[in-house]
Amino acid sequence: MTTIFTHLDGDGVCSAALIKMVKKYSTAQVFFTHPAGLGHDIKEIDDDLIICDIAQDKRSYSKTYSRLEKIAQNHSIHYFDHHSLPKPLPPAVINIHKEGVSATEIVYRYFYHDLPENADHIALLGAICDYLDNTPLMQEMLHHYERRSLFLDAGLLAQGLMKSNNGSRYDTLRNVVKRLSKGEFPCDIKFLAEGALKISRREKQIRKKIITLYKKRENLAYIINPPFGSRSKIAYWILGHSGLYLGLTIRHLKSKPNLVDITIRGRNLVDLKMIIPPIVEKFDGTAGGHANALGCRLLKEKLDQFLEILDKKLSSLQIIPPPTIKDLIPLENNLHERN
Repeated sequence: MTTIFTHLDGDGVCSAALIKMVKKYSTAQVFFTHPAGLGHDIKEIDDDLIICDIAQDKRSYSKTYSRLEKIAQNHSIHYFDHHSLPKPLPPAVINIHKEGVSATEIVYRYFYHDLPENADHIALLGAICDYLDNTPLMQEMLHHYERRSLFLDAGLLAQGLMKSNNGSRYDTLRNVVKRLSKGEFPCDIKFLAEGALKISRREKQIRKKIITLYKKRENLAYIINPPFGSRSKIAYWILGHSGLYLGLTIRHLKSKPNLVDITIRGRNLVDLKMIIPPIVEKFDGTAGGHANALGCRLLKEKLDQFLEILDKKLSSLQIIPPPTIKDLIPLENNLHERN
């Protein structure tokens, strides 16, 4: 028997669906986890194990390492991931890792010869959901489909999962994985499509409110405890509206009131993996993610210092500002004045 642990976003869900398309793993159980919780969640596992789209968390690394090592004594472990690797996995773990592509693409490439033809659709959906559809393989596969309908399905999946990703809805997420693995598309899954429409309608109003609430420093925009909305989307909204280099959504944790969680999004002008973790580690915090999308956690009392240091670091990099919308508006060629 095989157990799959995956992330509960579009990339993680599609990764698990692809694996269940492989005949050998069609009956695998699917569970959902996150970097800080992986070590705890796998402690009772006595099966072959597949892990998808879960970054390594430095604070819980030792616990995760020891439990993977214990499981690997009697079972196979495959670890598919695209986040940076701060420390190695146990030698017995089959580590299939590549940065700059989605976890779904990694799974698709690894199991390519065991997958049905329609698996490419699921691979594309996972990559689009994680903003990683611009790789050579995904760009070539996009030619097999009509882009607008494909992106509609990806949008329905990403938005619909937001309606289904709290702790009481894991069975709903498992149902999505199962149905995708059987060849259904998000538009075929009624509750997913209906949930996506509700979220999308609500977000139109949320954004109008959010862009009146954020604050700015010289190089970054941030908002603390927004009253509603997705953390990553809010970070993108205030990034774009402010015209600055980074957008940050900061939330105080109710369960751990001395800590804050920070979601950071950028414009692909700096590698967040290179500048954020060293700053956070000065405050005994943790950080992880990708070059342009990263999350971190640190003490609430250190937040102002973190923002100040990050802002100064961005200034020191002497980033060339990208053109603004107004810069790009004028037409440059073949202009004819009207009489």
